[in-house]
Amino acid sequence: MVDLKGNVSKQLTDAFFRLLSQKITEEQPGAREEAYKELLYESGFRDLLHRREAQLSDALRYMEEQNVAVARQNAKVRQQLEELTDYFIVHYAKSLNTIPLPEALLKHQGPGADDLPLETLIFDYLDFGNEPDEKVYTDFVKMPVQKLRNAGKFFLTPERRDERIFFICDQSLLGSCKEGFAMTERGLYWKAQLQTPNYVLYKDLKEVVREKDWLLIDGAFFNINLRFNIKMLKLLKRLQQRSKAGRE
Repeated sequence: MVDLKGNVSKQLTDAFFRLLSQKITEEQPGAREEAYKELLYESGFRDLLHRREAQLSDALRYMEEQNVAVARQNAKVRQQLEELTDYFIVHYAKSLNTIPLPEALLKHQGPGADDLPLETLIFDYLDFGNEPDEKVYTDFVKMPVQKLRNAGKFFLTPERRDERIFFICDQSLLGSCKEGFAMTERGLYWKAQLQTPNYVLYKDLKEVVREKDWLLIDGAFFNINLRFNIKMLKLLKRLQQRSKAGRE
């Protein structure tokens, strides 16, 4: 929480750098954090950061005057810092990143971003166009019938029959689609090799973290490849934010 009686700008700057450090560690393995900080000054992004901090300070003071709940003030700070750190890493620090992140994810920032279709958000973040090794099906009429049946039998088991499926990705070694993952309008469903099937609904997601080269999604193992895992990590965190905003 920002203490409006203290130095608000310093508090926001400190929070920005803490989050930036966390994201570099989690999303850019092997990257040199000091290089990002140097770039922040050399690129002129620091000036943009100061302007955004001033705007956010004014917004927080106004919210306090209007007796807006502290939880909503905190949510606004978190959202602004999330967007600023993403903008810097994705747009300004491309040459430093060890894991390339799609610029398309930046269009899901700012006012009205949550009004964009969920399907657009998912495909922009996962950027399948730069994942040539992944076999992804979006047209289930053209998808081989046995593969579709296997996906439904082994991991894609939505609770609602009318749940819209955005894609199915076959991860099986022999192309049977007995292992893989799929995303729908409500959740992520997956089965890794030698693992039991799992699923998480976006509205119920509690935690997603990178553990070495794989993810733990509410404690369950998920692994495609390091690059894709990090994109999925960011997507699930964004879906978590979107679901929470929709409930407020």
